[in-house]
Amino acid sequence: MFDQVKERALQITEALYRTTELFSDAEPLKWSLRQNALDVLNSSPQDLGRVEGLVKSLFLKLELAASGTFISKMNFDVLKREYSNLLSSVMSYKNSYQALLDNIARPAVIGQARPNETVRVSDKPKQIARPIEAAYKAEGGKRRETILTALKEKGPSSVGDLAGIFGENISEKTVQRELSALVNTGAVKKEGEKRWRRYYV
Repeated sequence: MFDQVKERALQITEALYRTTELFSDAEPLKWSLRQNALDVLNSSPQDLGRVEGLVKSLFLKLELAASGTFISKMNFDVLKREYSNLLSSVMSYKNSYQALLDNIARPAVIGQARPNETVRVSDKPKQIARPIEAAYKAEGGKRRETILTALKEKGPSSVGDLAGIFGENISEKTVQRELSALVNTGAVKKEGEKRWRRYYV
């Protein structure tokens, strides 16, 4: 899921760069907005807590730019909407990531440590690696189930049609990967080439 958040952040950063291209190079607001956007883009899963502050700072600077007629009302509205959606995705990912870590860490510490025994930090990555991998596989399984259900109900569909089911949370590339896996297992068939390709069960 974090890959989709990064992909979305990249698209919004590109839009912000295009919008601020009209600012004078001497305008500090131009560089401040771009730096904020880059900080959001370069955030890792461990930095998600500061993303909220960065996006709120971006909102304030965008409002300042809009009030000073640096950017049009339409561009301001689009950027604000997109950054709001990105922030929602980040917070959702942060909450699920934290819940996953809590669930993994709890059994590792409570279930394996004896009274008065210390669990070394270096032991944790070995215990955490497999459950995280399993969680990602489970997420892929849910997506494939959703795709199979949609194909049974709608009949032959394109990647774009199927990506539409998930909304902005899942990219077409992710849907394409899931479809390829389903085709490889024989659960789904395909016909046609490139953009004319349709998948069916």
